[in-house]
Amino acid sequence: MQLLHFILLLSFFISPSKHQQAEKPAALHAFHTSLTEIQYNAKDKSLEITIRLFTDDLENALTKLNNGQKIMVGGKNDNSDAVLSKYIQQHFAILTPQKQKKTLNYLGKELEGDATWVYVEVPESQVVKGHILYNDIMQELFDDQTNLVNFFYAGTKKTFLFNSKVKSTAIEF
Repeated sequence: MQLLHFILLLSFFISPSKHQQAEKPAALHAFHTSLTEIQYNAKDKSLEITIRLFTDDLENALTKLNNGQKIMVGGKNDNSDAVLSKYIQQHFAILTPQKQKKTLNYLGKELEGDATWVYVEVPESQVVKGHILYNDIMQELFDDQTNLVNFFYAGTKKTFLFNSKVKSTAIEF
């Protein structure tokens, strides 16, 4: 069972480029995961964050946050940006050693196949030692939700895994 879960996770993280993908309706998937990459930008002294989510799951989470009023991600009826920004603010954070949330700026999103890439940044984040990374994205919807975070800082990569038992972890580089 773990091998199947690993293969499904791997297939989510490794996808053909946009140019190789044919337009097709979103397929239902048997696993629930997100992939986040955090890159430190030394020039701007900021953290650049991309979060990859399944679009259908994202729409369900945003609709729930929006008191059941349907939220559409992408297309001509897209009404997701304000609610998506609010959702990310509630479910993803970097906390200072004093447990204060760092400012998180929502920059936008991009659709790719059955996934949505969400772009955010944390300005003025040159120091991350002693900070806490919090990620419970989609865990209010799925007990089996797994959130993988790859954090690149000062030439080093750390990987963090979040699930129903682990929602936050100390950032140590």
